Amino acid sequence: MTGGFLALALLCPTAEPTGLAKGDELTFTGTVEEAVERPGTRFRRSQNLEIRVLVLEKKDAWVDVAVLTLLRRKDDAVAGAVGAVTGGGAEKAPPGARLDLLRVHADGSAHHLHPFGPPPLTLDAKTPARTLPAIPLDTFAPFEFGMFPPRVPRSAPERPWTVASTDPNRPAEVWQAQGTDFVTAERCSLLVANQQDPNWAKPIGGHSAWHRADAVWVSALDGTARKVHRVIKHRDGAATELAAWVEVKYELKEKTCVIGRTFDRYRCDVETAFSAGADLAPFLADAVKHGTKFFETRAQKLGAYLEQSDASSPYREAVLAVRRQLDAARRGESVTAPPLTSPKKLPAWPEPNQSAPDFTAGTFRLSENRGKPVLLVFFKPGSETTDLALAIANALYEKHGARVAVVPLAVGGDLAAGTKDRDRRKLSVPVYDGAQADTAYGVESVPRFAVVDGAGVVKWTFAGVGAETGSSVKSQLERLLPPPSPNGAAGTIRAPGPGSEPTPPRP
Repeated sequence: MTGGFLALALLCPTAEPTGLAKGDELTFTGTVEEAVERPGTRFRRSQNLEIRVLVLEKKDAWVDVAVLTLLRRKDDAVAGAVGAVTGGGAEKAPPGARLDLLRVHADGSAHHLHPFGPPPLTLDAKTPARTLPAIPLDTFAPFEFGMFPPRVPRSAPERPWTVASTDPNRPAEVWQAQGTDFVTAERCSLLVANQQDPNWAKPIGGHSAWHRADAVWVSALDGTARKVHRVIKHRDGAATELAAWVEVKYELKEKTCVIGRTFDRYRCDVETAFSAGADLAPFLADAVKHGTKFFETRAQKLGAYLEQSDASSPYREAVLAVRRQLDAARRGESVTAPPLTSPKKLPAWPEPNQSAPDFTAGTFRLSENRGKPVLLVFFKPGSETTDLALAIANALYEKHGARVAVVPLAVGGDLAAGTKDRDRRKLSVPVYDGAQADTAYGVESVPRFAVVDGAGVVKWTFAGVGAETGSSVKSQLERLLPPPSPNGAAGTIRAPGPGSEPTPPRP
């Protein structure tokens, strides 16, 4: 989901959240229950869930956090013969571990961060960011960001509002604030979300349908989540009984502030695990091809780090998870599960004469603008190229008005920052949240321009922006516009009157 609790304005529109500071750490604990009740496939699985959120950096407009998600099977004890021979106790299988870096903006939106290079990692306005992955519907997720709900709209906090799904093939999430409740004697605002398959209310034979419901209890004291509960249900055909379900529940166990050398050790583990995982990810799917030596070098380097690092750090689990991947790769095992840091594979950027992927961005939907050209402008708020990209969009918006849909889409940052960039330049073109379009179009860099004709077909694209970009976009758009009627444009051609000469067309 694409929101954040760090700057959540509670039910009162005038309330200001305190948010989090650098070094703050939140620890959540809970369970994940999964069940399938289909003919020939029946099972139940239960796991303990632990989530750690560590604030790495705090800026005026955002905070950067590391999120470590740990899943431990409740029945993972390996007892019996091994224990009897060795005299040792039951062994525990290592937990499933995933580390993610997130940027949570002041308006509540959140994005995946993908910094490059070895530690120390640079986290700033230029750090690449991507839309958060969508929650799997048919199994448990290896990551958990449910403690980052969207922000309650200040204009109408009592009314439901929608949030576009990060999966363009799913309908929007419908959120609503439902009063207050208490969690461990602490007053919280309750936020509830629903998202469902179009066939959920009216089942169709031969088709499966799903429904997802989330509840998040947000503290009125500091604006952070205290409790999260999610249930995803599946129904097959017209049957009323459930065919499968996934239930996730967790609560805040502890909130502390990590400072000094302890913070430095924790951050070092986070950056080492993230960088090692990112370096390894492209080679895991075909480990045999690269040979044992290739992975041994990396394993030795990571092993040396583990020998010197603090074994008590909770983020050491992320480093150990990467080492287990390296050990499997050295044995020639291809890792089919997604590694810790690999982002979801994006679709290819559309080429000319391909259909433009549909998407929703606030009040704009591409498929609802058939019959006229559409200009899509992907930009990152606060970047060096933002002003020029928005200036081009604004010039075309003012020149062509309703004849062309000009749609600047803020990606890799929050909509509020993009709107601030526009207002600083005193521009009038509307700016839209590009989270869903970013995923649908596989945006790898910004700015990018795409011209879509009235039939929904991409006619022209361009990456980057420069002195000639404005004239190129203008030329491509005007090719798609019908020529103006001689009698339809006031001041263009004037009918000759008695004793007057025809007036030539004005430019």
